[in-house]
Amino acid sequence: MIWEKEHFLWNRKWLWILIILGAGLLLSYLQPLELAEGGEVTFLSMLAVCMAGYFFGGWTGLLTALIFGCIKFLLRNVNDSDNVVAELYDYILGYGLLGICGFLCHKNEKDNNKEDKDKNKGKGSLWIGYLLAVLLRYIESVWNCSYFYDETIRYSLVYSSYICVEMAVTLLILCIPQVREAIEYLKYVATHAYEEDLDTF
Repeated sequence: MIWEKEHFLWNRKWLWILIILGAGLLLSYLQPLELAEGGEVTFLSMLAVCMAGYFFGGWTGLLTALIFGCIKFLLRNVNDSDNVVAELYDYILGYGLLGICGFLCHKNEKDNNKEDKDKNKGKGSLWIGYLLAVLLRYIESVWNCSYFYDETIRYSLVYSSYICVEMAVTLLILCIPQVREAIEYLKYVATHAYEEDLDTF
């Protein structure tokens, strides 16, 4: 049976997208920190959403991020909804912006030759793509808070800082070599056919 085959997870794009969506949703409910002004810091959920773009490119990453935002919007607590339009923008557009990571990562990779890319694999492109994508989500959150809720820019900047806190923690975790190697291995599995005696990592 196919479930018994060793290479079941290898080079199966849509299966990996489902795995990424599931992991992102699960991690989004792990909220170890809530800031005083509001906003919950999740455990690497934004990084999980960015993985689709990092693995498969910008358009797939964008579509996955938009689907993730739609699911989160549908699963939100309706009783706490004061402004549905604001939430629609915040969930779908806000999370959708994380999909831009894929365009940034793959642009960075194309600018390097193969030797440099192999040498620096996983060290820069994901870090930069994640950083810029999350900053775009932060800007959207500040705009959303200010525009739809008539809050001051200062309050909006402070309220949305939970995004920056999660970003900082994630970037620190990405500095761990073993974490980068694990991500690169998962990317290889997701985008390559199964190989016997693989000794790449």
